[in-house]
Amino acid sequence: MTHQARIDPDVAFVPLGTPMFADLIVRLGQEQSLNPTRRRDMISGLNRVAKTLGRAPQDVPCHTRWLQPRLSKISPAAFGLTPKTWQNAVSNARAAMVHVGIVERRANRITDLSQAWQKLWSGLLASPQSATLQPALCRFVYFLSNQGIAPGKVRIKHAQAYKDALIRNEISKSPDVAYRAAVNGWNLAVRSLPRWPRTKLPLEQRQKIIKLAESDFPAAFLADLDHLILRLSQPDPLAENGRAKALRPTTLKQYRRQVIRFASELVHAGVPVEKIDSIAVLLTREMAERGLRQMLTRTENKTIKMISEVAALLRNLGRITGQDDATQKQLTKIAGRVATQPQRGMTAKNRNRLRVLQNDKSMMRLLELPERVFNRPPPGKSNDYTKALAREDAVAIAILLACPIRIKNLAGIHLEQHIQRPGDGRAYLVLTEDDLKNERPIEFELPKDVVRMIDRHLVTRCPHMCPAGTPWLFPRRDGMGPMVPGQLSTRIKTRVFKVTGLEVNSHLFRHTAVMNWLDAYPGAYEVARRLLGHSDVSHTINLYSGLEVKSATRAFADLMEAKKGQRK
Repeated sequence: MTHQARIDPDVAFVPLGTPMFADLIVRLGQEQSLNPTRRRDMISGLNRVAKTLGRAPQDVPCHTRWLQPRLSKISPAAFGLTPKTWQNAVSNARAAMVHVGIVERRANRITDLSQAWQKLWSGLLASPQSATLQPALCRFVYFLSNQGIAPGKVRIKHAQAYKDALIRNEISKSPDVAYRAAVNGWNLAVRSLPRWPRTKLPLEQRQKIIKLAESDFPAAFLADLDHLILRLSQPDPLAENGRAKALRPTTLKQYRRQVIRFASELVHAGVPVEKIDSIAVLLTREMAERGLRQMLTRTENKTIKMISEVAALLRNLGRITGQDDATQKQLTKIAGRVATQPQRGMTAKNRNRLRVLQNDKSMMRLLELPERVFNRPPPGKSNDYTKALAREDAVAIAILLACPIRIKNLAGIHLEQHIQRPGDGRAYLVLTEDDLKNERPIEFELPKDVVRMIDRHLVTRCPHMCPAGTPWLFPRRDGMGPMVPGQLSTRIKTRVFKVTGLEVNSHLFRHTAVMNWLDAYPGAYEVARRLLGHSDVSHTINLYSGLEVKSATRAFADLMEAKKGQRK
């Protein structure tokens, strides 16, 4: 009877015969030409990388395309390693692969360059732009020199060959990111260094443009859209189809964006742009179906939330603009066909991330992060700006831990309007109904350590982060307004991952707050509702039902143990 070997799907596409880390370790142990210390470092690097990947050395293939996406996701902090220690481990593992000829040795001495490149590179290193250009261009320049390509002969085909070489030889970083950095660095050198070759390298756009510019549409259509948005922004309770309440500015922006996006989809579907001269054109059955079908071609004919929202907006606009009954019925039917099921409970991704935070050590890493980042300068080269940037991130994270608010409200904190100080040393974060999504005011008393952190940051942030007198806690660098919420959200996520290794986005802080509350007080949804500012406790229960299971089952086990004790 024959037995078929079980296939590990994680390495199913690794070519047969690819050596494993364990093979390299055995070979290095037998290699007499190596210095004993160098041999030890290479073997240590292979073992540490394998351990970090959660696999034994015999299960880690020496295959760059297998290693790169996995190593690029590793956060050293998640394994108790400093960035430098992890960098050394990866470097030693790569050196072992170089030694046996799997990947190529990196040239990094200036004498490795041809004379023409040496002269050019020396000038770049002596320039004020060196700190920006050197990291982006270093490997690219050495690659070009090694390939015998003269500086004046560099073209985009050589950059693409560089990308192919990165794919074959890079084990821990993204080849595409390094390639794009090299091309952008080259073009920056063309603009900023007089002696750099004048040839610019074209870089293809990664993002496919779908939504056309508003200026591409007829003036009559834009005027009709402006009139619609104005109408929705002004309540008119006496009008037959008027709104008793104006829509919020953010909602109006979303409506405008969705209308332009849908009109753009019609153009991509073959409708001449000049025919789109009014909102009513979008609301006919033919146009509604044509535009939505075009959107479905991008999702393999599977409806998604965005398509469902656009169809619902077309249905609502049919009623708002007073289309005839037949048209309104058709739009309602179409919207029903592409409607998505409302989300019940939390997404699996968020539940998985919260499960990690149920570990006390992981949660403590997150809770200690603000003080750690605020009081210690970032590792590596730091200047006043990078230190101020770290402190700003620390303040944002500290506030989210104490006050689980939405990122829009965090980014928009005004020092005079939103932070109230009654004069007794306390400070409150106060959000009014105009600030909040559900128009229910809420306020939090800021912990004293968070207040001290805010005050210390405000004293030291100027002029590195903004001009003096800027009234926003998280300002744009010109001080003329608050930071874009998405930008602050990205920074928070990046900082948390870099320092702790935890995947925590800005909205997960709200989930974390409820998880901690329900863990301590199972079933206490009313307080959780007030904490998040939800208008209805049923919404809170629907979203967070199950988070308190751990505490509830533990409490039940304690109850049963107590009852057993009563019999003794």
